[in-house]
Amino acid sequence: MANPRSPGTESSAPLRVAGGVFTLSILHLESNDPQQLAQRIAEEYRRHPAAADFHRHAPVVLDLSAIPEEAPLALPEILEVLRAANWFPVGLRNAAPGHQALARALHLPVLRGQERNAAPQPETLPPAQPVPASPGSLIIDHPIRSGQRSYARGGDLVCLAAVNAGAEIMADGNIHVYGPLRGRALAGVNGQETARIFCMSLEAELVSVAGLYRTLEPGYPLWGKAAQIYSRDEQLHITALYI
Repeated sequence: MANPRSPGTESSAPLRVAGGVFTLSILHLESNDPQQLAQRIAEEYRRHPAAADFHRHAPVVLDLSAIPEEAPLALPEILEVLRAANWFPVGLRNAAPGHQALARALHLPVLRGQERNAAPQPETLPPAQPVPASPGSLIIDHPIRSGQRSYARGGDLVCLAAVNAGAEIMADGNIHVYGPLRGRALAGVNGQETARIFCMSLEAELVSVAGLYRTLEPGYPLWGKAAQIYSRDEQLHITALYI
């Protein structure tokens, strides 16, 4: 009887490697002190509970631009602090050579990107213009109540009424709110960096565009005013919306 599998004739599934683009949050470390980092995270979560939900199980890249090259990096302790806060560190960027060696020893990737010593370029922001809604947008003509979540997959989200505190709205594209924007609003959740958030009254506890986020509270300069939120050069910008 013939052997159905002769030596050298066995086949196995090929190893498939493909590129991909993902949205990652970037944590700019301002201190090499793990205890101070833990205190800052605890304070942020205490003041803005929505931030804890936003970061839970989220991948994050550590930016070491503010850490001096000659300073010893307490990276194991910093990673422990972040993981205790339910953050998932997935890499470093803008790391000095010594810090890169430490990252490799801990099996933490060093991501390529902006050079650590590159001279900053002057920022010139073009006038921000509203972006028309894309085909297939989701239009909601009633208030979104606390605890409700609305997601426009593959398009824009247009809310014709208020988004109440405790609600969450998300869109792969832009978000338009023709009423008070409270709760949380996340645009460009699939990584679309050109996405924007437009609202008639900015009262949100958290806004995010393509993974960049900011928590807000009463007293913010544009609180209660018409505003737009967009990302540029890995920074979140909030400007007045003149109507």
